[in-house]
Order: sequence, then structure tokens, then C-alpha cells
Amino acid sequence: MVWDAGRGLVVLFGGNAGARGQLDDTWEWDGNTWLNRTPASSPPRRAGHSMAYDARRGVVVLFGGYDQANSPQELGDTWEWDGVTWRLRGTSGPGRWAWSSMCYDAMRGRTVLFGGGVPHTTVWPSGDTWEWDGATWTQRASTGPAARARHAMAYDAARGVCVMFGGEDPAWARMTDTWEWNGSTWTQRGRPSRRRG
Repeated sequence: MVWDAGRGLVVLFGGNAGARGQLDDTWEWDGNTWLNRTPASSPPRRAGHSMAYDARRGVVVLFGGYDQANSPQELGDTWEWDGVTWRLRGTSGPGRWAWSSMCYDAMRGRTVLFGGGVPHTTVWPSGDTWEWDGATWTQRASTGPAARARHAMAYDAARGVCVMFGGEDPAWARMTDTWEWNGSTWTQRGRPSRRRG
């Protein structure tokens, strides 16, 4: 899910439906009611994808994920939702990643993506940083936080940084470190520790 600040709605796309596999429906929450906004043309069904709201352009950006019914399962496409229409914006960039995290850097007008992976191969997970400017993905860093997936990111508007916490490493150990991205450099802010469970 992601908060669409321009329209004042929470947007939900896809997810898991147990034995039914992954979903491709679009829902919006106005604070009282869930509305099914699924258009005739949508991104392919998926779960484990990332979404962020681009406030400058007024669109929700969706990237990647996976669909267990297809081969390869992982997806590497980029879509944008304007409240009416989903538009495919690209099929190249970070790669076919599931469980990445994204946030929108309002100061720089960029959607920032970190990590993710391909759980059924030896390239799981990733430690790369990418940015989407509305037209092109650009790799900004390959050093900084350790590779991970299933982590969380949010934008701190007061300080102009993306904050990242936790995740899981290639051995599925939980990570509890905190990092900040200022548009050029990652800085560690929390002492790392790992535990299984």
C-alpha cells in the first residue's frame, strides 16, 4: 500500500490470496470505504512488489515483485497509477527483484529503491541503490548497507533523507540496522545485530 497525498487516498495493488496465488486488483481506501478501482488494463498479478508516491508528478510508482504461476517468477517492470489508469513505464533497470523497498525523495524528485532479490537463485538478495526520475532508472550505489530484502524505507522530509531499517540477509537472518540515504551516500545510524526467528 501507499498513501496518495494528491488525492487523499490509500492505494493497494495485488498481493497474495493463498491457494489462488497472486492478485492484480487495485483498491483505494478513503478513510471509510474500500473502493475497487481495478481498470480494464492493469499490471500483471504479483506480490512482493514495491510502491511509492511521486508527489511532484502525482502518480504511484510500482516496481517488481513476483508471480508464482510464471517462469521466471520475479518481475522487473515499472508501472505508474494516476488514479484512473495504470501505465507501463519501463522493463529495464534494477532487474527482476522481489521484496525491494522504495521511498520518494521529495527534495530531489526521485523515487529511491534499495535491495530486494531473486529468492530461487544465487543472486538473492541485492545491495544496490537505484533511482527513478519518472522516465529512467539509474543505479546510484552498489556499496553501503549490506544486501537484504524485506526491509522498510520511509522519507524523512524534515532532514531530506530516506531512512531504511532491518530486512533479511541471504541466510534469512533478521537485520536490525538503520541507514540513511541523502541522495549520494548511505550513512549507518544504528548498531547492527542479527537474530534468527
